[in-house]
Amino acid sequence: LYYLMEVNILYYKIEDGFKEQSSLEGYTGDVVTIITEKELKSKLASKEIDSKFVPNYKNAKCCRADVHKGCFSLTFSVVSKDKKRNRLNFGCIVKKDNVIFIDDSGIVKTCIKKMQKNKISESTTLERFLYDFLETLIDSDLRYMEEMGDRLTRIESAVVKGILDDFNKNMIDFRKEALMFYRYYTQLSDIGQEFQENENGFFSDKAVNLFGMFTIRADRLREEAHILRDYSSQVRDIYHSQTDAKQNKIMKVLTVVTTVLMPISILSAWYGMNFDTMPELHWSYGYIAFIIASILTTFGSVWYLKKKKFW
Repeated sequence: LYYLMEVNILYYKIEDGFKEQSSLEGYTGDVVTIITEKELKSKLASKEIDSKFVPNYKNAKCCRADVHKGCFSLTFSVVSKDKKRNRLNFGCIVKKDNVIFIDDSGIVKTCIKKMQKNKISESTTLERFLYDFLETLIDSDLRYMEEMGDRLTRIESAVVKGILDDFNKNMIDFRKEALMFYRYYTQLSDIGQEFQENENGFFSDKAVNLFGMFTIRADRLREEAHILRDYSSQVRDIYHSQTDAKQNKIMKVLTVVTTVLMPISILSAWYGMNFDTMPELHWSYGYIAFIIASILTTFGSVWYLKKKKFW
């Protein structure tokens, strides 16, 4: 049973071409291991892994690094770049000569394949692998930030053109996404800084400089997410301005109509009193005179408002 559990474990020998292996076969160099949660239980039972070093990654909503004596415990919650915005979670235990990934999602294997395809992982050091892996996690993110910016520009153009359908929903979704990526890059930056501090003395000065480069890149992506969120606030202000202008235009039209009809309302109220001493009540041309007076006052009001450029 233990053998069957071990069959699914993947090994990558750092100093042996970094090819995928199903066993170590007496290899004593640096190695990267990928196991699932089921295989983790086997290693916990055999005391190969200490339970206090296992990160709580399953229901994590953020990325973080915990420093222990002799290892780092890393929790990753990677945001998928699609409409669902799912999170792909996995854990990682970094030792001086071994990196153990605990992953049921398959994202770690996908990243390593991408590293092999791009020949990022040709280096023969474990610390270089860690740097390349972190870089692979965010290698296409700047392009995605640009796509988010293009999406926001299209929303802005629609607002300017007066196409305001579903604006609030689209803007709320966009701002949530931008905030989510802002926090995500902040967390990755924190992991890079933990590696830079090198409390366990695992990494060389060169590797510390590499992790510093990753931290800078994560900070830049965080700044891009922050800029997009600020830009979305400006688009929202434009939307409110457009809405206010539209409402003001409607109110202006209603005000003009009310002003034009006000003289007729006064005439109607005046002659609706029906006093016996009002001579127009018994005048044979009183009805026609009222109609003519109403027409003249209406057109007179319209002419006056146009002359004063109120309309």
